[in-house]
Amino acid sequence: MGSLADEEDTDVEIYRRYGDPTVYADSRTNADEKLLQLLDLLGFERKSPMPMYTWHELPQVLGERESLCATRAWVVLAHLGYTVNLNPELHCPQTERVVRSALDSRATAPSEPHEHSATPTIPATPAAGQARSL
Repeated sequence: MGSLADEEDTDVEIYRRYGDPTVYADSRTNADEKLLQLLDLLGFERKSPMPMYTWHELPQVLGERESLCATRAWVVLAHLGYTVNLNPELHCPQTERVVRSALDSRATAPSEPHEHSATPTIPATPAAGQARSL
């Protein structure tokens, strides 16, 4: 049994199955632990019924914030070099702009030399319905 990411030749597929309210993030079979941890950090819950097959789900209590979290995950993972598809019904253009802007400003901001941590700083998702000017 392969994942949707295997079938689509991506690292991660973020989508909602027809008739199912759950938002899934399917990663490749035997995905590296770094990617799985990033999905954990981005708000997805890890599911592993078999050792080599793992997927993630957003908690259903998020309601309308599901699109915000899914879009944030898509932008952050793509920024880190992963190949990610996001189902268009989950896309939130405002969240995409805010997260891209935050990532771009961090990339161009001068910083002092320091050791790189294994856990990247992930921009927060704006609150549902909260307008933010760019």
